Amino acid sequence: MVKFEETLLLGGFLDQRVADHPERIVFYSRGIETTYKQLSDQVNICARAMIASGLKKGDGVAVLSSQRTEVFITFFAAAKIGLLWMGINPKYQLREMSHVVSDAKPKMIIGIQELDGRDYAEELSSIRDNFSFIEHFIGFDGGKNYDQSFDNWMEGSLASDDELNTAINAVNSDVDSMLVYTSGSSGTPKGVLLPQKAILKRAMYEWDVFCLEDDYPRGMCPLPITHVGGIIVLPLYAMVGGGNMILMETFDLNDYVQNIIDDKVNMLGAVPAMHMLMFKHPQFSLDLLNEKIKWILWSGAKMPDEAVKIFYSTNCNVGSTYGTTESCASVTYAIKQSSSLEVLTLTIGKGMPDGEVRIANEDKICDVNEEGEIQVKPDYSMSGYLNNKEATDAAFTSDGWYRTGDIGAVRDDGNFTFTSRMSEMYVSGGYNVYPLEIEQTLESYDKIALCAVIDVEDEIYGHVGWAYIMPKPGMEINEDEINEFARGQLANYKVPRKYFIEPMLPMLPIGKIDKVSLKKRVSESGGL
Repeated sequence: MVKFEETLLLGGFLDQRVADHPERIVFYSRGIETTYKQLSDQVNICARAMIASGLKKGDGVAVLSSQRTEVFITFFAAAKIGLLWMGINPKYQLREMSHVVSDAKPKMIIGIQELDGRDYAEELSSIRDNFSFIEHFIGFDGGKNYDQSFDNWMEGSLASDDELNTAINAVNSDVDSMLVYTSGSSGTPKGVLLPQKAILKRAMYEWDVFCLEDDYPRGMCPLPITHVGGIIVLPLYAMVGGGNMILMETFDLNDYVQNIIDDKVNMLGAVPAMHMLMFKHPQFSLDLLNEKIKWILWSGAKMPDEAVKIFYSTNCNVGSTYGTTESCASVTYAIKQSSSLEVLTLTIGKGMPDGEVRIANEDKICDVNEEGEIQVKPDYSMSGYLNNKEATDAAFTSDGWYRTGDIGAVRDDGNFTFTSRMSEMYVSGGYNVYPLEIEQTLESYDKIALCAVIDVEDEIYGHVGWAYIMPKPGMEINEDEINEFARGQLANYKVPRKYFIEPMLPMLPIGKIDKVSLKKRVSESGGL
């Protein structure tokens, strides 16, 4: 067991793992096995290359990639020398990429050339032309569209031992090491700054709750690198337990189920939508879970009650978590060993550690069963939003607790309930989706006057968006035209599932679109 210390750094954590399990596999990626020792060696080389490239403490490194071992080489290397690491979701369109890059201002971009048939040449060319603050472009898969390949860069000019040690010694556990972009009620993505001590603390608590007493974790990570789950909740959790992860570049259901069949994994951690899809696979059966899986975990959205019952009926340990990007991953847990089916179905569990979560209105603590805002102790949460003091100040109460914007209550048994979100955000397939961002994007189309996006329950993805469109006077528009525009501007999980074109949208007296009325229509129609 790795003991958490306030002064422990991500680099020191990796050194501990190497000392305990040097030859154990840590990652399986793209047909290559990487041991803890090999990962550490590559991290040190990468850190030297970053220093030799002129990067200094506080500078940013942006990584455009799917899950792969090189992502974690750059992540740990950046953390070792105090750089701010940021993932760029390869599902993003150019508009979304440009926003996060212009805000974060990284000095280096490291990335892929293509994924699932999509070539990123146009996006990279635009970013290169428009953002002169980026000094280096490094390509994981060769030098095409980049200044040079990742392999050549790692074999090129490297900093000395003294330079590396000087950089390492300048880092402490309060240094922000990870930047994750997430939107809010404004609809504009904000950069969440996560310090090293928070990242490590959350990963270690994951292992404390979901430990395997007689084994080490072996899992799959299908979550994006721009998601705290894709870095902290799954990969770092596995590393705390001395385990390994199969890094999945995309969520391939056939591979996911086959890895279970082939005994390559002993735990499943995913968003509910992925578990629901697993149920539908022809080769899946509950016998697979009973015989091969020790832990089934989910987070990111509510699991359908029927699915919880199915998981609870197996021999597996079962657990769910609740957290936000700003809280640096999970802060409440519900597990089968200490919870009834009712607790797993109707609550988000208890705060970990004890006292980490409270229900309050502003800074007034609510009584038991009284609804209020779910708030998180700030010790291991974000340090703030990048370049946004106003939003940072608004995110914390007067006594310093992080405001999640979610409504809930604490029950007599100490478990927390989740009622709703104060904002309109919904979760689709584990991704946070913000209607205002979609509305603003669709309203930028020259034929659209107004747009309202509401969330609708979906059996697989939890929720999807429906868009209500009011064309500009004299304009004709069809659903296919809108959908084609949306797909060119938004990541696929943000694209609405349905479009309704109407001459007039219902309005409130204050001039805002009456979304309550629209949701009532959906309810009366039976939804999907």
